[in-house]
Amino acid sequence: MQKTTNRITRRITIAFLIFGVVLTLMLGLGLVAAFKSVEKTMLDDILAAELQHFRSEIENAHAHSFFHSRTTSIYVAPLDAISRLPEHVRHLSQGKHDLVYKNRNYRVLVKDIDSNRYIVKFDDTSIREREQEFINLTWIYSITVLIVALVIGLKASHQIIRQIKQLANQITSFKNKPDAYLDLSQFNNDEIGILAREIQHYHDQLQQTLLREKEFARNVSHELRTPVTSISLAAQILAMKKNLSVEERNRIQRIQRAVDEMSELIETFLLLAHNSSKPTKKYNFVDCEVGPIVHRVIEQQRIWLGSKPVDVVVKEKEQLIVSAPSGAISVLVANLVRNAFLYTEQGTTIVVITSSKLKIIDTGIGMDPSTQAGVFNHRARTNLGDMNKIGGFGLPIVQRICECYGWKVFFESKQGLGSQFTVLFNVSRQHKLDKIA
Repeated sequence: MQKTTNRITRRITIAFLIFGVVLTLMLGLGLVAAFKSVEKTMLDDILAAELQHFRSEIENAHAHSFFHSRTTSIYVAPLDAISRLPEHVRHLSQGKHDLVYKNRNYRVLVKDIDSNRYIVKFDDTSIREREQEFINLTWIYSITVLIVALVIGLKASHQIIRQIKQLANQITSFKNKPDAYLDLSQFNNDEIGILAREIQHYHDQLQQTLLREKEFARNVSHELRTPVTSISLAAQILAMKKNLSVEERNRIQRIQRAVDEMSELIETFLLLAHNSSKPTKKYNFVDCEVGPIVHRVIEQQRIWLGSKPVDVVVKEKEQLIVSAPSGAISVLVANLVRNAFLYTEQGTTIVVITSSKLKIIDTGIGMDPSTQAGVFNHRARTNLGDMNKIGGFGLPIVQRICECYGWKVFFESKQGLGSQFTVLFNVSRQHKLDKIA
């Protein structure tokens, strides 16, 4: 969060600095351009006035063919005797010129009147020096403005970011504290204050929704326990009857397996509902071996294979022991195995068990990219023709279980070739120590 606020502060400061640079350049260059324009206009007016005065003096026979003062020099020569003019102005064309001669700056007016060429030269060295001083002052002013803009930008950004930091810190403290509230007294009645109140309102609504969902899941799960228990007892009583045919006994066993699966689902949903508001809470579960659960779940889910020519292979390379309820592991494995059985028409389904991973590989129909993008979404639906009657994949439940226990689930799938789902477990620390020993 500190890096984020620093970036915002830096952006605000840079914005002020850029604004200062642009404003200073516009003002500075404008002033310099205006100064130069006024300077040239004034000099040109002086040259024209001097020429007019000189010609009037000639007409009154009070002037010679040249005139010279401290700042102004005027030369006159017939057009057919230009060589009489000083060499440094002799080749200048008609018009106004800037001339440097003997380290002095001059503004020169060259004009042909009647049969004579008039050259008026004005020494503007002192004016150029004042101009350079003005430009230097403009630079100093510009740098001062930039420093002021930088200081204002820093202060303004820190003032703006201060309340944002307060809001961000309070929101961060919400983590794992569903009953926390923002201290709205720290915020003014401005946009940040309005945002803080809206966040608090949204937080309250979200917590109420989570509590309602949690309570609903608990109530539904508890209410389901009674009929599930009744079905289980009824199945046990039916199984105790003598002279049952093989088909009848298989049906009763199927009912018992379904009841066991339903009980595991209820326990898992209760646990997920309890952890929904405190997902990081840790529980000390008994270590559970995954291998026997996988074998049992495969037998429970074989009903989805029917008579399809699909071989099921279990490769238990290493013993896998995790700290989690057996019911949650059963639900996770059941969803993955059921999907593999449902969407594999022929070929092989391979279940690989290692010391930290569970892989389920099938040669089924696979998934297209659009289906893969939403495979863990509760609203995801299969796009596989007749398989739509099944609904979703059950993978959102798998993901919720993995999130609850800190496991990871990922998959690879190619349409027409099959899919591979991998669950990476946090293996029991005690089991690791036992293996090392």
